[in-house]
Amino acid sequence: MCGIIAYAGRNEATPILLDGLRSLEYRGYDSAGVAVLQNNGSIRIAKRAGRVDGLVASLHNADLRGTVGIGHTRWATHGEVNEVNAHPHASAAGDVTIVHNGIVENYVELRRELIDAGCEFRSETDSEVIAHLVAGYTGNGASLEEAIRRMSRRIRGAAAVVAASSREPQKLVGLRLGNAGGIVAGFADGANLLASDLPALLPHTSDVAYVENREIVVITADSVRFLDLDGRPVRKEPVAAGRTYEAAQKGTHPHFMAKEIAEQPDAVRGAMRRRVDFEAGSVHLPDIPFTAAEMRNLDRVLLVGMGSSLHAGMAGAHYIETLARLPTAVDNSSELRYRDPVLDEHTLVVSITQSGETADTLAAMEEAAAKGARLITLVEAEGTQATRLAEATVPIRAGQEIGVAATKTLMNTLVVLAELALHLAAARGTLPGESQRAAVEELARLPGLLGELLDLDGHYDRLVESIKDRDHLLYLGRGSMYPLAMEGALKMKEIAYIHAEGYAAGEMKHGVNALISDSMPTIALAPAGPLYEKMLTNVNEVKARGGQVIVFATEGDTTMPTVADDVVHLPRASDLTTPMLALLPMQILAYRTAVALGHDPDKPRNLAKTVTVE
Repeated sequence: MCGIIAYAGRNEATPILLDGLRSLEYRGYDSAGVAVLQNNGSIRIAKRAGRVDGLVASLHNADLRGTVGIGHTRWATHGEVNEVNAHPHASAAGDVTIVHNGIVENYVELRRELIDAGCEFRSETDSEVIAHLVAGYTGNGASLEEAIRRMSRRIRGAAAVVAASSREPQKLVGLRLGNAGGIVAGFADGANLLASDLPALLPHTSDVAYVENREIVVITADSVRFLDLDGRPVRKEPVAAGRTYEAAQKGTHPHFMAKEIAEQPDAVRGAMRRRVDFEAGSVHLPDIPFTAAEMRNLDRVLLVGMGSSLHAGMAGAHYIETLARLPTAVDNSSELRYRDPVLDEHTLVVSITQSGETADTLAAMEEAAAKGARLITLVEAEGTQATRLAEATVPIRAGQEIGVAATKTLMNTLVVLAELALHLAAARGTLPGESQRAAVEELARLPGLLGELLDLDGHYDRLVESIKDRDHLLYLGRGSMYPLAMEGALKMKEIAYIHAEGYAAGEMKHGVNALISDSMPTIALAPAGPLYEKMLTNVNEVKARGGQVIVFATEGDTTMPTVADDVVHLPRASDLTTPMLALLPMQILAYRTAVALGHDPDKPRNLAKTVTVE
C-alpha cells in the first residue's frame, strides 16, 4: 500500500505516472516506483526507497518509453524499506507486473506453494505472490482479466491490484476486493486512467467511475470495461467529479467523517507497517528505545488521555495486563494534573493525544516527567509538543483526520496499543511464541474484517429509524467492551446530540435499572467470549423491564436474535481485535443518526478538533 496510478493512452506514460505519484504523496509512503510497457513489448521497472523526487532523479538517463504503465507509492507492511521491496513487482520471467494495496493474509502458504512449483522470489513482500499467480495463468493462455479473476479466488484479504502483461501490452487490469483502498477509473481524451484516489486523476479528467468491491476494470487507450468476478459485464456511466480540493478529498462520500470511517481498513494497515512481522509471527515497535531489561524492570503502566483517547487507554490497559502481565491503570489527564500521583522510574506513562497538543494531557506528561517516570506518547501529529516532552513517540499513522469526531485515529490508537502490549510481552517473556503468532494472525485479518462491516448499509438504516427520535440511549459492555460502550455513547452525543451514557453492565442493579423504559433504547455489546452469558443476563434484564435492546453479537449467535429487538453481527475474532470490530459499526450508527437528524457530523456544535486550552 499506499498510492496507485495507472495510464493507458497515446502520450508518454512516465511523466503522467510521476505526476500522479506526486499528487498522492499526502497519503504518506516510504518508497515509489513505476513500470512502463516499452514500445518493443517488454516491461521496464524503475523504483527506489525514499521520495518521489528521488525516483525522478534516478530516471534522468533512463529510457522508459511507452504509453502504458503503472505507478505506486508504498508504505511497508511486509519486508524492509528498500528498492527490492518497493512496487511494482514482477513475475519471475518479467512478463507480468503488478501494484498492490492491502495484505494477502494467506501469502505464506501461497509463497511456499509457488516456490515448490519453481518460482523464484526476489522480495520479502506479500504482494509478489500476486505477480507470480497472475503470470502462471497468463502463461497457460488466460487473458489478463481472466488471470486476475482466477488470482482473486486464491488470495485472502482485502486488496486493490492493477496489473500489466507484456502479452497484452495495450491493456491494464484493476481489481478491488473488499476495502483495501479504492480504485477510480478516469475517462480522458485519447487515454484512460486508474488511481487509488481522485486527486491523481483531476489534472486529466473530471469524468470518473468508481470500482466497487469484487469488480474488475479493464482499460486501454480507447476503452474502459467493468466486470464482476464471474466475468459478467457491469454497466457503469462516468460521473462528474468535483474539482475543488475538498471535493477531491471527499471522493464519493458526503462528509469527511464518512470518508474517514471508510478509510479505516487502509489506516489499520498503516499502523502495522514495519511493526508487525507477519511471516515471523511477531511484533516489534522500533520507535521505543527501551531495552528488554528496562521493560522487565517496569512495575506498572499508566495510560493518560481525554475523550476518545481515554477510552482507547481503557481498552489498552486490558491488552497490557492480559498480554504483558503488568499492572496497568488509566487516568483522565485533567484529573491527574491536579493531584500528586505516585510515579517513579519503574512506571511507564503512555500519553494518548491524536493532536499532540491537548492541554491537559501535556500537563499530565510534564507531571510524569518531573517525577522521573518513563514517558512515551501515541500521536498522529508528529513534531507537536507531546513528541517533544516524551522520551519516545509512537505514531499511530492514521493520516489526516478532518472530521472533529475521532474515527480512524481512534481505531489506529487501539491497534498501536495492542502492538505495544505485544511488544512488552515479548520483552518480558509473558506470552508463548504460539500465542504471539496467533495474535499476529488476528491482526492480519483485521483490515479485511473491517471492510466487511462497511457493507452493512441497509441494516444501519433500520437501526437509525428506531433510535433517532429518542432523547436518551444506554450503552452497556463488560471487560474490554466497557470502554467501547463509553465510546459509542460519546459518538452519539458528539454528532447526533442525543444524550447517551456508556456503563459497565455489572452496574445496572446499582442505579441504572431505574432509568430503563420503552423510551430509552439500550445498545448492548455482547460478542462471544467469557462474559457472553453475563451480557445475556443483562439483555434479559432490560427486556424484562420493557426496554428496547439492540445487541452487537458475534456471527453465528442464535440466542441473541431470539431475545433482542435487533442484532448487529460482528465477525468472529479474538479478544484482541473484537473491540476494534465493535468500534466501526458504532461509528457508522452515530454518523447515520446525525445525518438523519439533519446535523453536520464533520462540524458538531461547540466542539473543536484540538483542545489546546483547559
